[in-house]
Amino acid sequence: MSGEHTLHGFSNRDLREKLQATSFRLHEDPTKHSGQVSRLLHRLHVYGLVAKIPRSRRWRVTAFGYPVMSAALRLREIHFPGLHAAAA
Repeated sequence: MSGEHTLHGFSNRDLREKLQATSFRLHEDPTKHSGQVSRLLHRLHVYGLVAKIPRSRRWRVTAFGYPVMSAALRLREIHFPGLHAAAA
């Protein structure tokens, strides 16, 4: 949902760097981070929230994904403000 990835999309590496700075739990073994994020991207793709950019290793948020994920972020900020403050 970060605006910096709106034009060119985001990659697995970009998402790993963002997730390490948050409270999201990645595996202790760094060699397994890529696979874990790949499974997360596949899950988001199945729900129609992200789509693969053809002939690249990058992803983009779909038109359906923007309102759904922004609503989820707002709900997290309203109902779980302690978790949101700890992640920032």
